[in-house]
Amino acid sequence: MAKRQIQGMVIAITGASAGIGRALAADLSGRGAKLVLAARRLDRLEDLNKQLGGNHACLAADVSNPDECRKIVQAAIDKFGRLDTLVCNAGYAFARGFDALTDQDIHQIFQTNFFGTIDCCRAAVPIMKHQPPRDGFRGQLMIVSSACARRGLPYFSMYAATKAAQLSLAEGLRVELKPSAIAVTSVHPELVDTDFFNTAHEIGGMNPKSLVAPGKKTSAAHCAHQMAQSIENPRRELWPKPFSRVSLTIATAIPAVVDWFIARIRDNVLRDNGMLDPNPSPQQTPPQKIENRPI
Repeated sequence: MAKRQIQGMVIAITGASAGIGRALAADLSGRGAKLVLAARRLDRLEDLNKQLGGNHACLAADVSNPDECRKIVQAAIDKFGRLDTLVCNAGYAFARGFDALTDQDIHQIFQTNFFGTIDCCRAAVPIMKHQPPRDGFRGQLMIVSSACARRGLPYFSMYAATKAAQLSLAEGLRVELKPSAIAVTSVHPELVDTDFFNTAHEIGGMNPKSLVAPGKKTSAAHCAHQMAQSIENPRRELWPKPFSRVSLTIATAIPAVVDWFIARIRDNVLRDNGMLDPNPSPQQTPPQKIENRPI
C-alpha cells in the first residue's frame, strides 16, 4: 500500500503541550499536517502553535473528562472536516509504594491514562468509519503506551497497569477495525528525555532516579520522528528504542532472572529515598509445590 501523505493530513494529539506530544506536533507541522493540539495548559499550546505558524487548532482539554475527549475529536471536524489520525498521548505517572496508594491515586491515573484513551477512541471511531478513505485508510488510532506494558516496575505499578491495559486495547482494536480501513498503532517509549521522571517524583513523593541508567535516554524528537513515520506508514507496534522489544520478549522467558535484576534497582531506589531497611527480616521459606489434583 502506498504511503499516507502527511501533507494536509488532519491529526489530533492529546498531551501536546510538553514532551513527546510537543515534539510530535513540531515534526508533523513541519511536514504540512493540520493539527488539533489538546492539553490542560492552553497557554503552552498557544505558544507552541505560534512557534509553528499559528494555523493549528488549540484546545484546553483534560482527557479524564469524557465530554472533553469528545470535544477534541469534534474540534478536528469543525475546523478541518475530518480526522485522519488520533494520537492518544496524554498521561502521567507517579512513584509511590503500592501500600501507600489512595483510592484517588488509582482511580485518577486509570481515568486519565486508560479511560482517557478509551473515550477519545470512542469519539473518533464512528467518525472515521464514515469518512471517505485517504491514501487507503479511513483513519488511524495511535495509542502511546510504554515499554512498561510488557514489564512492570516497582513503585510504578499503577502506571504500568494502565499501559498494559492500553496495549490490550490496541491489540483488540487493531484486528477489529482493520476491515473498516482504520489502522491501530501502539507506541512503546522507553526512557525518553522528558520531564516524565521529575513529574513522577513531584506527584508521588519518591525519587525514581535509580530506574534510569545514565546516558540511556532517547530524545523526544527521535521518538516523535519515528511516530511520524508510523503515521505515514502505519505499523502494529512501534518501539522507538532499538532492541527494547526483543529484550523484553526474552525477559518473559526468564522472569526469575529479571526479578533479581529489578530487585537490585528497587533497593537502589529505596536507598536513594532513605527507605532501605538496614535489618531486613529473613526470607520466608518458599511455599511447597502443590500437585495437580482433580476437582
